[in-house]
Amino acid sequence: MKVLIVEQEKIVAQSLSYFVGRGPFDVFLASSGQEALSLFKTSPCDIVLCSDRLPDGDGIEVLRQLLKENPRVHSILMTVRDDESLRKEAIEAGIRKYLVKPFDLKQLEEALLIGSFGNYIKHTSG
Repeated sequence: MKVLIVEQEKIVAQSLSYFVGRGPFDVFLASSGQEALSLFKTSPCDIVLCSDRLPDGDGIEVLRQLLKENPRVHSILMTVRDDESLRKEAIEAGIRKYLVKPFDLKQLEEALLIGSFGNYIKHTSG
């Protein structure tokens, strides 16, 4: 299984990559939406873990575009905003999991494992 992590903060991206890479996943990193879209075209991923704020745009929009490329991709939005309107926008975009930073690594592990089994899960903040 391939996991794409889209995160502009280098230390956060490296930490997530280390944690996710310890599991049964091949990890790819992108620091911007454009980089994520380009990487996804050349190496499609099964799971995308994306920050809501990127240097070149909105994480929800990036996930929306990736879902157009592959509607079966398991999409996870990471955000510092525990905001009902953002959560609603994410659900309407087809995003399957909403993690509020800082989140417990157990929540991330659960989201990844559920994604790796292809189950559609109820949207929660964790």
